[in-house]
Amino acid sequence: MSFFDDDDFDEPTHVADAEPRRGAGARAAGRFGGFGAGRPSGPGGGGGGAGGSVDPKTARQRQIVASGIIVLVLILLVVGVQSCVNGSRTSALKDYARDVTAVLQESRDDVSEPLFRALASGEDANTLQTSLNRLRETAESQAERVKNFSEPGDDSGKAAQHDLELAMNFRARAVRIIAEQIPAAKADEDTSEAAARRIAGELGAFLASDVIVSQRTKPLIDEALAAKDVSGANVSAPATLRDVSLLDPVAVLSTLAGGGGGSTGEAASSGAVRDRSGEEPAQPGTHGTALNAVSFGDTALQAGGEATTVTGRAVTVSVQNGGDTDETNIDVGVTFTPSGGGRAVSTKKTVASIAQGQTAEVELELPATVRSGQSGELVVKVGGVPGEEKLDNNEATYSVTIGG
Repeated sequence: MSFFDDDDFDEPTHVADAEPRRGAGARAAGRFGGFGAGRPSGPGGGGGGAGGSVDPKTARQRQIVASGIIVLVLILLVVGVQSCVNGSRTSALKDYARDVTAVLQESRDDVSEPLFRALASGEDANTLQTSLNRLRETAESQAERVKNFSEPGDDSGKAAQHDLELAMNFRARAVRIIAEQIPAAKADEDTSEAAARRIAGELGAFLASDVIVSQRTKPLIDEALAAKDVSGANVSAPATLRDVSLLDPVAVLSTLAGGGGGSTGEAASSGAVRDRSGEEPAQPGTHGTALNAVSFGDTALQAGGEATTVTGRAVTVSVQNGGDTDETNIDVGVTFTPSGGGRAVSTKKTVASIAQGQTAEVELELPATVRSGQSGELVVKVGGVPGEEKLDNNEATYSVTIGG
């Protein structure tokens, strides 16, 4: 019996393959290119292995692609949101510009224009004050409305809104104070001069408001519109004080005393009489006007000679159209200069039209500063019309003494 026949020793018929170790042996197999090197074992062993895992390189590529998509989506979202915000801001800016233009136009049409017409209307103190108080309510309502405007949120928008509110408050306050001063301005000479100075000062507030709007509010809004490439929405800022001569208290008294329309077509005002003879006439033909006659109160005046005693302050000037065409917009004015170096005062009106060969009478009234007992020189002048060559008959000087 051999050793190998020993019944106590059972030789195994099959020895299971040991699980190959990964490590140095596997790497060696890879280096020497052994059969099956680097292949996964087991059924279904392709590129994914039994658990479907992805190799690191592929995973990194997928992560990069996913990150790029996320970044692109975020960029599109940011651009979209920013576009909506910019569009909303542009729309708000355009709405604000329209609101500003509207209230400034209303301020002129519904407050300043009626104010100056009322001052020159010749109404008695109570009636005039009532009219001005209605205008005050309108002006205050406009100023209050402006406070609720939704201005753009940047610094320029806030500055424009601040200045607009300031300008509108100037106007509302000015109308209120002018209305308060009317009874004194329409009363006797002891109170009228001080009241006229106060009214002239408040009319200066209209000029100040015009400067604020035209030099601050309008440019700031227009620049903001231009920065956003918005056209056709610029602010319109009409002036509320058209005649700066009304900043003179004498002109205020003249306006309060000598307003009205009639054939002149315009209210009384101060300032120099316009000579338009150097302008090109609109129609061919002979052009010329002449000073036909002058009366002070009920007294007809004669140029030259001794002083004529007159009463009141009303002066009537007769103007003749000596040409062969109709004439328009002819200035007619009077200036009184007290003797002894006193201050000259004046008033004028503009005749809307005089037909060829016809005569127009212009009613003027000197300011209340012209008092009884004063003597002086009265100069009456008719402005030359376009194409007029003969001007020596357009002016005359009279010596007068204001009676009791």
